[in-house]
Amino acid sequence: MKKKEADMVIKNYKPHLGFYDLSEKPKTLTKIEYAKVLKIQEFLFEQFVHTAYLKEYASIQYEKDKQISANYQSIVKEHWDINKL
Repeated sequence: MKKKEADMVIKNYKPHLGFYDLSEKPKTLTKIEYAKVLKIQEFLFEQFVHTAYLKEYASIQYEKDKQISANYQSIVKEHWDINKL
């Protein structure tokens, strides 16, 4: 990801109900790393909308999504104070 794309991801970020509000970039991440985390959250939200379908018809993707979600949560816990989210 290049700086210009990262800027667009950050500019267009909107928190989703049921997901952490990552509106504030932590000092421990670069702008590009931060944008990548926001993109992961957006992907997981889009997948969440289709959870029932994925469970029934795309179980391999559903399992991959669970692993992505676990990795995402680990990143969030490392760089944000989850008690304040």
